[in-house]
Amino acid sequence: MKKLFLSLFILAFITSCTSVKITNNKDKDVDFDQFKTYSFYPWDKQNDEVVNEYDKLTILGSIKNEMNKRGYKFVEKGGDLIISVFVIVQEESSYQAYTNHYAGGWNYGYAGYYGNGWGVGYYGPGYNSTTIKSVSYNKGTLIIDIFRSSDKKQIWQGIASGKMTENLDKRDRRLPMTISQVFRRYPVTPKSQKKIDEMHAEQE
Repeated sequence: MKKLFLSLFILAFITSCTSVKITNNKDKDVDFDQFKTYSFYPWDKQNDEVVNEYDKLTILGSIKNEMNKRGYKFVEKGGDLIISVFVIVQEESSYQAYTNHYAGGWNYGYAGYYGNGWGVGYYGPGYNSTTIKSVSYNKGTLIIDIFRSSDKKQIWQGIASGKMTENLDKRDRRLPMTISQVFRRYPVTPKSQKKIDEMHAEQE
């Protein structure tokens, strides 16, 4: 399988022809403001079948950016929160239909009941010709799971799925936007840089 990376198209203002489905789930009994640090689970080797090294760094960097904006501090090991990332790619098909309409027109033919010879005949009906084409594409799904380190309980999940693109420029632009949308409903909202600096100073 080619090392592609999913580029998930988020909303109509990002792309007018492709949509993405984003879902979020959280543990409503958990206070997400109590956590101060986060780490990553080791990168799943299965991801390497569909994600190249550059895109891997883009994914992790975008997630870090979203967590850092919410006041969390990244640590290599032993964070209050542990983040797991998994990518799934499936080949799917869609169908496109194209219809040609052939209009009717005046035809020359036999001139009617009385047999008076050839002349203008009737207005013939039109007809349609429809061609249906099957189109194969890769659908990518990005799953971000967050666990509480103390008991390994999953407390949040964000998922985005949509058609993939091999265009590098589009990928670079849209991937951070996609992950930003995944975190849009995260229980902790982004904070000002001043507030983040204060929070980190308290931890030192």
